[in-house]
Amino acid sequence: MKVAVGSTNPTKVGAVREAFSEAFGDAAVKGIDVDSGVSKQPISPSEIVKGAINRAKRALREASADFGVGIEGGVARFGGRWYNVGFVAVVDKNGRIGTGTSGWFECSEKILDQLKSGVELGDVIDEMVGRKDTKSREGAIGIITRGAVDRKALYKHGVWMALSPFLAPEFF
Repeated sequence: MKVAVGSTNPTKVGAVREAFSEAFGDAAVKGIDVDSGVSKQPISPSEIVKGAINRAKRALREASADFGVGIEGGVARFGGRWYNVGFVAVVDKNGRIGTGTSGWFECSEKILDQLKSGVELGDVIDEMVGRKDTKSREGAIGIITRGAVDRKALYKHGVWMALSPFLAPEFF
């Protein structure tokens, strides 16, 4: 089985590799640099979902794979609060789409103001902790949970959710 991920970020590719391998056994997973077609820091659920689906479809097409997977992080307002969330889309070569989300975690006003101005979450966190490229390692969630949950585990959860229509099609 050939799986193309619409990103070369190692946390996203790793999350997809782990979930697909656990679900299907042998899966060749490759990250491909594709454009999401949305802003660098999406600020609404519809924009985040659109970015994930665009990434999945573009990766699938470019790699002539069996599945394309797109993961798009962003912030969304829900219940009067702002949350960081990753939307995941899985598209198969027949055009079937499954979507899901990672766990949502609250976004502080301190961070939100910068995100609304177009700065990516990873860059904000890098600046706050004085490190570079945390989004390719533990991510914001790893920093704020003091290592209890990392970005790959967060996205892996979303990949499983998006895979559900393919794993149990009788319910969809």
